[in-house]
Amino acid sequence: MGYNTDFRGAVAVVPPLNRHEIAYLRRFAGTRRMDRDLGPYYCGTGFRGQDEEPDIRDYNKPGFEQPGLWCKWEPTDDGGRIQWNQIEKFYDGELWMAYLVRNFLMPDALLAEELKSRVEGRYYAPEFAHFTFDHLVNGVIDAEGEEEDDVWQLIVTDNVVTTRADGEESAPITDTAWGVYLRAEAELTASDEL
Repeated sequence: MGYNTDFRGAVAVVPPLNRHEIAYLRRFAGTRRMDRDLGPYYCGTGFRGQDEEPDIRDYNKPGFEQPGLWCKWEPTDDGGRIQWNQIEKFYDGELWMAYLVRNFLMPDALLAEELKSRVEGRYYAPEFAHFTFDHLVNGVIDAEGEEEDDVWQLIVTDNVVTTRADGEESAPITDTAWGVYLRAEAELTASDEL
């Protein structure tokens, strides 16, 4: 089961991502994001990174402020855009976009800071040595869910991610943690019970 949302369009990345950034971000988007001892950047082994490995703490929960189990934004071949990879049931697309920009792309990205003082025992991809952390992301992506009134836009303006629905724009998305999702689910459940 699950819920489908289709995304049309892409955001521009200037300067374009280099081949190392493209390769890693595609691998990242193609693998299950699980809470694991090796940390948030490890992409696992086997089909879609889902082999059972001893470092996995929770197979069904993302860790390290990742918004979900699957990120389905990936770079285009030329590295000039990021778009949906067309794999169904992509949840929290706006949170994932904010996560990618904040962690891997923008100046002063969280990974850039972390690489200066690496966390012991955490995996760091070889491609990270070639990440530039100098990208500016801009664009609008149209989103349409299965329900008739589930139509909105994901907007990135100078690396700041917001959404727009019914003519109203959200506050900038700064918190991408799994807890944001859990809190939202709890609020929905509580309002349904009233």
